[in-house]
Amino acid sequence: MDQPPIPHEPRDDPFQHALANTSRIVLKRLLHFSQLPSTNSYLKGKAAVGEQEGLIILADTQTKGRGRLDRKWFSPAGGLYFSVLLRPMTLKLTESPLITLTSGVAVASVLQTALGLTPKLKWPNDVLLANKKVAGILVESAFIGQEIEYTVVGVGVNANTQLTEFPSDVKQTITTLQEMLHRTVDLPRLFGYLIGQLEFWYIRLRDQGFKAISKHYRRICATLGQHISVNLGDKTITGMAKDIGPDGSLILQTKTGREAISYGDVVSSIPAS
Repeated sequence: MDQPPIPHEPRDDPFQHALANTSRIVLKRLLHFSQLPSTNSYLKGKAAVGEQEGLIILADTQTKGRGRLDRKWFSPAGGLYFSVLLRPMTLKLTESPLITLTSGVAVASVLQTALGLTPKLKWPNDVLLANKKVAGILVESAFIGQEIEYTVVGVGVNANTQLTEFPSDVKQTITTLQEMLHRTVDLPRLFGYLIGQLEFWYIRLRDQGFKAISKHYRRICATLGQHISVNLGDKTITGMAKDIGPDGSLILQTKTGREAISYGDVVSSIPAS
């Protein structure tokens, strides 16, 4: 029988020290592992048995990292892979997608202010640099009726990784911080910045609603203003991305009128005719 993973000793862990330098109003506790199958899966197990809001799970590598729509998230050493546990009691089931958009704003703000980069957001969960994916967000929630029981927010950042470490079928669509900056970044410091911003923007969403965040999201959303195709699984919808709805949906102007897309995969941008 496999032994349970053992976290690093907190006393000498630079990631623990980085966390100590954040505000820690909500996100207060960290378990840091050398390797996990998936930080989201590990934390969902903790959440299901009553773990309190604020636990962070960090892994140096993941063997079964997941992205949205069950895609594999490649997690070689040098990246930053962590999940945070939230219990957003003021949000309803229909508002849970807002957590994804809010987390995107948080990650983008760190890349801009701490690293001097110009990130954009691809609805709903990708963070882009030079139109290539540098980070992704996976939000998974459990519900009791119309209430959110818990939410796990997973963040994966391609940080100090070479493109040669990724499979050939994804190399053309991704980038890394090291590739963009031509240097490595301080991972514990970046982690501390990300936790601080995730907490800041989550509190704004929780206490003030999406109206306090929507203008920031719209400002850096690369999807808006594009003629796009969205794969909904059983069908594909094409239209102009016009706006973000109050529930986080993507408002498309199609040939038959406006449609609010609450889920789906933006698979292409189509030149407007």
